[in-house]
Amino acid sequence: MKIGMIFPGQGAQHMTMGKEMYDRERLVQEFFEEASNCLDQNFVRLCFASSEKELRETVNAQTSIFLVSAALYAVLHQKYNITPDIVAGHSSGEYAAMYSAGGMTFVDALYLLKKRSSFMEDATRTVPGSMMAVVGVSFEELESICRRYDDPTGNDRVVEAVNYNAPDQVVISGTLPELEAVASDVRTLKGKIVPLSVAGAFHSRLMAEAEKLFSHYLVKVDFKDLTIPLVNNLEARIISKGADVKASLARQMSSHVLWWPSMQQFKECDLIIEVGPGNRLSKMLKRQWPEKNIVPFNCQQDLEAIVRILDKEVIAHSSATDDEQTDQIQEKDATEGS
Repeated sequence: MKIGMIFPGQGAQHMTMGKEMYDRERLVQEFFEEASNCLDQNFVRLCFASSEKELRETVNAQTSIFLVSAALYAVLHQKYNITPDIVAGHSSGEYAAMYSAGGMTFVDALYLLKKRSSFMEDATRTVPGSMMAVVGVSFEELESICRRYDDPTGNDRVVEAVNYNAPDQVVISGTLPELEAVASDVRTLKGKIVPLSVAGAFHSRLMAEAEKLFSHYLVKVDFKDLTIPLVNNLEARIISKGADVKASLARQMSSHVLWWPSMQQFKECDLIIEVGPGNRLSKMLKRQWPEKNIVPFNCQQDLEAIVRILDKEVIAHSSATDDEQTDQIQEKDATEGS
């Protein structure tokens, strides 16, 4: 069967994320130990015993989500021999996707995320901003509303539609007064606003300077050609070359996330697994494709559900093969009998 894996980005963090699998799997513990040594930070305390406020800080959120996602992927891949045929990651989740596809080492991904998030955090101090998900308003209507309040000539009044998550959900990013103005207009149209658990106006032009500073650090990492095709956020395009990986990351911070267009590359998958904390991506995708096997993986119960789906597919495939062989034997007997 064709397996796709998707990896969540910032906003998926929550206290005790990954703890159940950490308690059960030595492999997960090893990832936590390596990350803690690499960044000189106690990730066990951060993920299991800090606070939602501390975990929400951009540097903490991005590195810890990557750590949990990478460790969970290792459980699937190394212990259960489950390998995806295609991967994608939402925003900072693209680093976990690239790691799983062999594009960079675990340590290099942590290093880049620490630098990336630090520059993004600095940018939020310069011009405070945030992000909101908008549900129930057409994309055209939302873009029209954003244009009323966005001043593209500068960074004082910013509000952009940035993440195309699903046909019925678009995320806006920008400065706080402009976000509230758009939110008010959306509510007037009976739309729904969901504030995101992020600390800045990510993927908007407010991240352009942070992106420029971050690009200098990309030259220090050895980007390898991917062993698994990846659909990038930037263009919703399948990439496999290390140079394309680097180019995507260089522009990702201030560019829009084409998530729903990216998911069109997963249409042929028999099973799609969201690997990492939370289940927002899998729930959102399941609403669009209710007939598909789309499941999260962040606890033992999820793992058991995945194994059942795979076992069922193996049995079905085996039965189909047996039937085909029987038909071939019967056809051969009939031919020889004539």
